[in-house]
Amino acid sequence: NQIENGTSKLYNRPCYGYRHDKEGNLEVIWQQALVVQKIFDYYLEGASIIQIIKLLQKEAIKSPTGKDVWSKKTIENILTNEKYIGNVLLYKTYSREFPNNKRIKNNGEHDQYGANNNHPPIIDEEIFEKVQSERLRRSNIEITSEGKKRKSRKYSSKKPNIDIIFDDE
Repeated sequence: NQIENGTSKLYNRPCYGYRHDKEGNLEVIWQQALVVQKIFDYYLEGASIIQIIKLLQKEAIKSPTGKDVWSKKTIENILTNEKYIGNVLLYKTYSREFPNNKRIKNNGEHDQYGANNNHPPIIDEEIFEKVQSERLRRSNIEITSEGKKRKSRKYSSKKPNIDIIFDDE
């Protein structure tokens, strides 16, 4: 099995920031890699996904599909894709049987295959892990012994308005 022994072409499927070199391996597209790094930086600086979309639009940075406005899903995928640290994980999702063949997140129902240091990273592993922790912190979903539930408070990236009054008397 090519997936099990690491020879499957799926290991080198490009995402935003990468393309195939002459041998079919992933190589970095530096212009796009800088955008990926910017997205991670904005998120760690406290920007919400909506704010990141607005910042990219303001800078006239086109989405991977060439649109003026990035989708929330695209930004979320970039922030959670282990490919950006040089790793690959296959079978993150799977399909149910027909007729309900919607893709579902694989939470251990099926084997997953991965490779570390598969290709050049764009994001430092420490930054990637900080973003994953921050995503968890900002999430409105809490996993408890009773299952998933909503937190009582929701993360807001809005800074509190502070009026500074200078007294010139």
